[in-house]
Amino acid sequence: MRYVGFSEYYHDAALSIINKDGTVEFASQAERFSKRKNDPIIPESLWEYVNDNDHVSFYEDYALREKYRDTYRGLKGRTLQRDISTHEEIPIGESLVYDNFHEHHISHCATAFYTRPWKDKEDTVMVSIDGAGEYQTAVIYDHNFNLIKEWHYPKSIGLVYTSATKTLGLRPLEDEYVVMGLSSYGTAPPDMVQWLIDWWEETPDLAPEIGTSELMDNPKSKSFVGFGKMRNKLIDFLGQYGDKDFAAGIQKFAEYGIMQIMHIAKQHGNKLVYSGGCAQNVVTNSMIHELFEGQVHIAVAPTDSGSSLGTAAMTWAKETGKDQLIWSPYSGYNIDREVNVQEVVDHLLEHHVCGLANGKAEFGPRALGNRSLIADVRFDVKDTVNTIKRRQKYRPFAPAILEEYAEEYFSGPMNEYMQYTSIAKHPYTSVTHVDGTARVQIVKKDCPSIFRKIIEEYHRRTGVPMLLNTSLNIRGRPMVNDEHDAELWEQKYGVKVF
Repeated sequence: MRYVGFSEYYHDAALSIINKDGTVEFASQAERFSKRKNDPIIPESLWEYVNDNDHVSFYEDYALREKYRDTYRGLKGRTLQRDISTHEEIPIGESLVYDNFHEHHISHCATAFYTRPWKDKEDTVMVSIDGAGEYQTAVIYDHNFNLIKEWHYPKSIGLVYTSATKTLGLRPLEDEYVVMGLSSYGTAPPDMVQWLIDWWEETPDLAPEIGTSELMDNPKSKSFVGFGKMRNKLIDFLGQYGDKDFAAGIQKFAEYGIMQIMHIAKQHGNKLVYSGGCAQNVVTNSMIHELFEGQVHIAVAPTDSGSSLGTAAMTWAKETGKDQLIWSPYSGYNIDREVNVQEVVDHLLEHHVCGLANGKAEFGPRALGNRSLIADVRFDVKDTVNTIKRRQKYRPFAPAILEEYAEEYFSGPMNEYMQYTSIAKHPYTSVTHVDGTARVQIVKKDCPSIFRKIIEEYHRRTGVPMLLNTSLNIRGRPMVNDEHDAELWEQKYGVKVF
């Protein structure tokens, strides 16, 4: 028996498959197959990975989510276009075994919990923070999935950050990274930060039993307009302070709100598993790492796509009684071809930049060497790479470094998945942000990617144990997925892809 989980209908659809022994057989975002960024629908080519008799679980209670989102929009009594709870449009066999929905934030937490690196679970606390699920915007659970505390709309750190992204003229649910990168160029305005903190503290936290009737009977109440009021204020702050200081103010507020939640979580466990969209904020992640003294595991795919793995894991754990998956972030489409390490390094030394598309694609938002654009760090190639990727000039790039040399070149928290910021102790500007930090990827000796061998060879020939690493895609487009994608990418953008 296999356990299948999927996320669909809103954005960032994905499909994950777990074998009975707990091995993650496959996990991938829909966009990699459909070629549509943040595609909310799973294409038929991805459903082909699902077999008859698989046990299928669904991420989110869609009907409940629609009910509360209609409330937020000021809609009353709207009927869904179709009963999505039946999933009658899924193009797979009738012999599938269907499990119940697993709610938004529970699935987020499960993604992190069942992939945690430590065996013991008793001292573990779970946190999920993002825009909004069915009605929750953040949760804390204990190791048995008992709810400790929850926050509800309109109190949402994720929605504030997304609204700020839109206010800056960027794409919400995609360009939040841009805001975080831009924040390092500015200074947070104290009055802006304080206003947002006051909004967070004073805005009512609407429990689900309050929501519909009270809001609809009094649509001009402070509760109903609380979030809209905040959005209008953001426009005023942007006009007053400009984009850089505005971004710094948003980042400072996010740090305040997230750390407030984390301090509560710390009272209930010394080991943290963390997921949700806000878990991609690497600056705040470093603060969390310090608070929990390094006992932190952040889901590799913390966004909605990753919760396809969480919902499948919930069903698998219920059926098997186990609580730890056998997994790797390299779990997507497999490009099975030989790559000559010497040839890759030869090309880097001569042309400074090339692509890698080999092995199983990474699950989640970050390229880890199998679908990567890499570069020689000895040259300041930031402008070159940003031009290739069609993205803003001020966005930083990650260094991928052999684990045994990491502390020689960086100080601070680091892991295999670029989830923290560290202080650079080297002169290589191509992988150092304007504030002197870097989002480091440690490449361990047992890394299943050929990326390790490439960095080793580059180190042997240059004396430098790291390369620049970014995702093999163009801004606003999905990563390269298969052989055809790699061939087209090379032809269109003039960059050799191995």
